[in-house]
Amino acid sequence: MLPHVRSTITAAMKRAGVDDVGGIDVIETHDCFTTSEYMAIDHFGITKPGESWKAVEQGWLEIDGKHPVNPSGGLIGAGHPVGATGVRQLLDGYRQVTGTAGDYQVDGARTCQTLNIGGSGTTSVSFVLGV
Repeated sequence: MLPHVRSTITAAMKRAGVDDVGGIDVIETHDCFTTSEYMAIDHFGITKPGESWKAVEQGWLEIDGKHPVNPSGGLIGAGHPVGATGVRQLLDGYRQVTGTAGDYQVDGARTCQTLNIGGSGTTSVSFVLGV
């Protein structure tokens, strides 16, 4: 685990009054590499460390799954404008919680959490958006 990433996620949840990932309807995470998304799955607490593959295989991350991750398409689908990726994630989160995400809208989304990671993982930021 990367302790800086985990503490960034949990600090954002705490500031938003969210107890755990069960209070998050949508996640937009920095998936610049496959391993980055697997790491995020563990660090958000969707699975126990090292068991992120279970969430993938069971469909939990799909747009209609238990924990939708990157319904926008993530960095592959939406692009990776270095320096602006976090802004794009916030825009996608806003669209989710206001019901204006169109084809990638998660039904009933009221909260969205973002995670943007830079460098070695010690530079990370996370926001929780809600209505």
